[in-house]
Amino acid sequence: MGMFKKKTKPGQYSMMTEEYKPAALPHYGQALETFFPSAYSMNSQAELDERYKMCEAQLNGIMATCDKHSKGNEANMYIDGQMKHQRAFHEMEIARNNNQKERIHASQETRAEMLERKKAELEEKIEAYQREIEPLKGLRAQFTLQLGSLSIPLGLIITILAMVVDTVVNFSFLQTVLLGNARLLMITVICMSVMSDGSMMALGMFMSRKDENFISKPIYYMVCAGLLSMFLLSVVTSVMVRYGSMDATFGTVNAAGEFVGKDTYNLAEYGVTLVTAFVTTATGLLSFALSLDKNAHKVDLRKQLEAEKKSCEAYYDVVCAELLMLEKAPDLEKWDQAMREAAENNLEALQTNLKLHLYKMATLQQKDANFTEKMAESGEELMGSVSPGVAPVVPVSLTKAS
Repeated sequence: MGMFKKKTKPGQYSMMTEEYKPAALPHYGQALETFFPSAYSMNSQAELDERYKMCEAQLNGIMATCDKHSKGNEANMYIDGQMKHQRAFHEMEIARNNNQKERIHASQETRAEMLERKKAELEEKIEAYQREIEPLKGLRAQFTLQLGSLSIPLGLIITILAMVVDTVVNFSFLQTVLLGNARLLMITVICMSVMSDGSMMALGMFMSRKDENFISKPIYYMVCAGLLSMFLLSVVTSVMVRYGSMDATFGTVNAAGEFVGKDTYNLAEYGVTLVTAFVTTATGLLSFALSLDKNAHKVDLRKQLEAEKKSCEAYYDVVCAELLMLEKAPDLEKWDQAMREAAENNLEALQTNLKLHLYKMATLQQKDANFTEKMAESGEELMGSVSPGVAPVVPVSLTKAS
């Protein structure tokens, strides 16, 4: 009874399993449109070869008892009986494939519906990006240094240089006032640089984004007023430090090695004091002027929107490609019908060919010319009873061996 025992082999398709376990819908890249039901065992040359070997092993003893008086059909009834099992296995494969086709169809339809929804969402998103980009076309940043694909605001560069200049200029004047406290000297110098240049850079950036409404109007005006106050305070402080330290700045050392402050000043000394006093003002205004660029942020926003739109369009192309492949997927019904007809033809031919194979075995054992002729007549009689449309299928390996 074990002649045609079904052998379980791993499934050829990742989604279809012998246990019929439901599988999660695949994502893009798993090629759902290429999924097919499992193959029929009767269409496999290896399976057919296996049937011949199993038949030969099971009935070899019976054929060894044949003599020259035998007709060669002594084992036919065993083959006919076992073929009923094989047909039952074939019916089981048909039921399995019908189940798999339904699952594949359901998966493809569900995936297609999901892709249609995703396609509509992406189209809306791309249109929204285009509406946002349209008013920003043609804008160009006024104060930007372009290094390849990198854009560096000139306001930032000038502010850093201005803070360095303020630190150098203020250091010498403040040193005469805070001679004995080095830590307080450095803190004061840094604070004055930040108050004059950093505050004006921030004020320029805030005023550049006035139309965006990123914060409420009252808070916006409060921040701007605070930044401007910091700058004005740094200007006043710088003037006070310069004029308050003129006696120490322009003083001299007498013959006794004592420092003598100066009480009267000439125009040149007033000019030097005045120029250095307003260096803080000049650097702050310069930082503000180069940081006030209304187009800079809009240009950055446009680049960001264009990059996001491009990403959406790339994903949109992927979705459309997968959707098109699902729509152009092969007809599983036609494919399965063709494979089923081929398997049924092989199944019918197998029954006849196994009997012919046993005739050949008996002939080779007897090694008698008369018996060979007798087996040929029996084979012709057997072939005459086979339907004309069924072609015998002989395994390649056994054909070569014989």
